[in-house]
Amino acid sequence: MGPCCSIMKRSDTGHPHLQVLTHDQCDFYARNGYLILPDALAVDQISALLDEAHRLIADISKSGEGYPQYDASGGELAAPSPVGRVLARYETANGTAFEPTDAPIARLGCSIHQHLPSFLTITHSAFHRSIANALDCAVPLVTQSQLITKPARVGSRINPHQDGCSSFTEPPSALTFWYALEDAFVDNGCLLIAPGSHLTEPLRQRLAKGPQDGRPEFIQLRKPAWAKNAVNSGFELHHRREYEYVPLEVTKGTLVLCHGNLMHASGANRSERGRVAYVFTIIDGQAHCPDDAYLSPTTGGFLRL
Repeated sequence: MGPCCSIMKRSDTGHPHLQVLTHDQCDFYARNGYLILPDALAVDQISALLDEAHRLIADISKSGEGYPQYDASGGELAAPSPVGRVLARYETANGTAFEPTDAPIARLGCSIHQHLPSFLTITHSAFHRSIANALDCAVPLVTQSQLITKPARVGSRINPHQDGCSSFTEPPSALTFWYALEDAFVDNGCLLIAPGSHLTEPLRQRLAKGPQDGRPEFIQLRKPAWAKNAVNSGFELHHRREYEYVPLEVTKGTLVLCHGNLMHASGANRSERGRVAYVFTIIDGQAHCPDDAYLSPTTGGFLRL
């Protein structure tokens, strides 16, 4: 892994000051596949982001007026590209299907920051570029950005997965920035991570555009894609480990960094309060991204962080 560098940490007044991402922090990330940075957002930044997020959620939940309507679950002949769009996914009994807009919104993607000014400003920042460079991402490109909501009492569980499957490159280079815009604890569905699993679990599939209608489909990899410094790359392709998932309880404004090969999930929200998180993922432009990657732009390429 490359050398650590200085990063920008924001104070409550909104004025940045320098703070060093230490060698210990870089080493912790390399060994565990995640890193927690408390107070990465100032109070006023959190308020601005939440205001924009709740306005967008309310607009789409009430009527969706001003937003194109289509059924991404199979009702259209051809699925639109997710790039640059706001795609709504709704809560259901099994947490997988798309529903009419009378159901609570579970997620908004895949290019939220291109539509919300505060999110655009936060995302494309020297703060994030410095983190990317410190964690060995030389040419950081943004593949997607999402709002993940867990409405009170109905926010569903998210099953274990690896972000590198949807933001796939060879070799794996995905890095996810997960921001808690509201407190995230066990009772309202905080992150669950398997520390060190990025070194013992390769990527076995990638998300691609279907050849007929462009809908997303997972393709099995002929050869598992192991992270740099993986310790068990000799395992059989179909070998899978059982992982113990640890809850990451964090307060609003916390940034959690996750390696693209890290196994992680989140719990259901059984509490009386909601939980909103902002998430975006980057890849290294020096790595190879397949032409049929579901999140890849049809023209122009990914935007640089």
